[in-house]
This record gives sequence, C-alpha cells and structure tokens, in this order.
Amino acid sequence: MSKNALIAKYEALPVTAQKQVETFIEFLSITASAKSTRPAKRRFNFDWAGGLAELKDRFTAVELQHRLNELR
Repeated sequence: MSKNALIAKYEALPVTAQKQVETFIEFLSITASAKSTRPAKRRFNFDWAGGLAELKDRFTAVELQHRLNELR
C-alpha cells in the first residue's frame, strides 16, 4: 500500500478512529525501539571445565558422581 493510499484511508476515518491509529503508531514505535535495544543473548561458557582436574588421580568420575549424590 502506498503512502498516499494510507493517508487517504486515514483521513477518511472518523476523528476517534484517527486518534486510535495515532495511539497505535506510538505504541509500535515504542515497542520497535525497545526490541532493537534489547541486549544480545549470552552464550553459555565452559569456564568451569577442568575445575576438578586435580582430583582425577584420587577419584574416578563415577566415585565423584556418587559423592555428589550423597551431598544432595
């Protein structure tokens, strides 16, 4: 739809409907700007990997799992 056709349809509306259109346009502009400023999703990091490396000589993975289950 062209701008001119849109303007013509807007001008053909009653005043109360024109006010509703204006309110809706304001709402769309606010929500569109809020979505564009939304921070990017953070990705999961694996900085914890290898945190128990010093225990690998003392325990097996299964023993550590059993120990964790006991602590729950």
